[in-house]
Amino acid sequence: MQRAPLSLICAAIVGLAVIGPMRPAAAEERNVVLACNDFPPLKIEHPGADGLRGTDVDAIAEIAKRAGLKLEPRFMPWKRGYAEASDGIIDGICSCSYREDRAALFHFSDAIGHTSVGVFHAPGSKPDAVAQIKDLNTPHFGKIGVVKGYNLEAELDDAKVPHVTVSGDQQAFDMLANGRIDHLFSFRAPIDFIARHETGKVAPYSELRSSPYFICLSKKLPDTAAMMPRINAAIAEMRADGTFDVIQRRYGQTPIN
Repeated sequence: MQRAPLSLICAAIVGLAVIGPMRPAAAEERNVVLACNDFPPLKIEHPGADGLRGTDVDAIAEIAKRAGLKLEPRFMPWKRGYAEASDGIIDGICSCSYREDRAALFHFSDAIGHTSVGVFHAPGSKPDAVAQIKDLNTPHFGKIGVVKGYNLEAELDDAKVPHVTVSGDQQAFDMLANGRIDHLFSFRAPIDFIARHETGKVAPYSELRSSPYFICLSKKLPDTAAMMPRINAAIAEMRADGTFDVIQRRYGQTPIN
């Protein structure tokens, strides 16, 4: 067997040294996958004729452009997205609230929005004042509904507040509007969104709490921490120049940033 010339062997070694070992693609070179659950008007899996994809999806697209990252919202159920992001199968979650148990799993961006939780009342009603969840545990208050699967259902269970569960936000609003329930314990954004589209106005509402939410990136992946300063710089710039306000008004939301 004839050996390769020494000069060719040396050239191959030099070539390998220049190429170097295989390495993961940098954040700029790969898609950074974020799990989104369908939650209009923040995240809309199936846009209508207006093409609106959701306030969070629009904000993430603008953050990606300004940060030089390929942030890719990918729709899936919340539990699946949370599990895959926790395990590093995907890069993170489009939006999530802060909890101590999540801090061990995720890097949190600066806030990209706020979530309001409270009680909607039947149109035209004059409800008693509601300041905390235990105020709902009054027999004369009326029938209270909650969407099945939200953690809000567990809050009513813990407070021992009698309630009925419904399958989704649309059904919940319809039941409230038709008098089949007297109040609805819910996130504000989706019910306001439905009400505006169907009636042109929102139902009476008592806010119980409001809290910020964030883009969350998995700590299981080695390059996600380095993305956060760039994401936060884009968020700060968008807040300063009014971009968040423009996005929220596009969906009929009151600017809160």
